[in-house]
Amino acid sequence: MADGVFHAELHSFLERAISASGYAGFEVRVTPVKTEIRIKATKTQEVIGVEGRKIRELTSLIQKRFNYKKDGVEVYVERIPFRGLCSAAQAESIKAKLLLGVPVRMAANSVTRAVMMEGAKGVEVVVSGKLRQQRAKSMKFKSGYMICTGQPKIDFVDVAIRHVFFKQGIMGVKVKIMLPHDPTGRKGVKTTLPDTVTIHDPKPDNEEEEIKQQEGEQQN
Repeated sequence: MADGVFHAELHSFLERAISASGYAGFEVRVTPVKTEIRIKATKTQEVIGVEGRKIRELTSLIQKRFNYKKDGVEVYVERIPFRGLCSAAQAESIKAKLLLGVPVRMAANSVTRAVMMEGAKGVEVVVSGKLRQQRAKSMKFKSGYMICTGQPKIDFVDVAIRHVFFKQGIMGVKVKIMLPHDPTGRKGVKTTLPDTVTIHDPKPDNEEEEIKQQEGEQQN
C-alpha cells in the first residue's frame, strides 16, 4: 500500500514538473545503500538543466518530501530511443497539444501518423470528456493492427492514460500502441505472435535424399 502511494505521488509530481520535457514514466530500484530513481524522458537535456541544476532541484525536493537521508536517493535520466513507440510520451504530447488549444481530431491524427511512421503495428487513441459541447462523449482514432486479448496483449500492447484539466471539466486521453517484433528487443518485442506462420524455402533434392538415407539407416 505504501509503495503504491509513493509511486502515485512521485508520478504526479514528475508529471507536473517535467511534462514539457517528454516525461514518460520512471523506475525505482532500492539497494541497501541508496534508492535509485530513473526518469524516462524524450528530452533528457531539459530534465538535466543548465549544468545539472534542474535534476539537482528534483533530487532535493524528492529527498525532503519522502524523508530520505542525505545522499540516500539518486535521480538519473534515461532517454527513450524510439519516441513513437512509447505510449506515455505520445499521451503527454496529446495532453500538451490540447492544453494549447489544438483541435482534438488534429492532435490525435498527428500522433497516429507519427506512431505508424516509427514502425508500430497499430495504434489507438481514445479522447473522452466534454470535447466541445456540454454533453460528454468519446472519440476513437485507430490505425493499423491491434490485438485486444490474451497474453500477446500483455506482451505487445503499450498503454498510457493521462487526464487533461479544463475549465469545463476533465478530458481523458488513452493511447494504445501495438509494438512490432524485434529479435534484439530494442525497437519492439523479442517474442513472436502465436499465430505467426513462417514458410521456409524448399530444400534442394540432394538434402532430401540425404535425409531419407539417414532415416533409413536409423530404421535399420
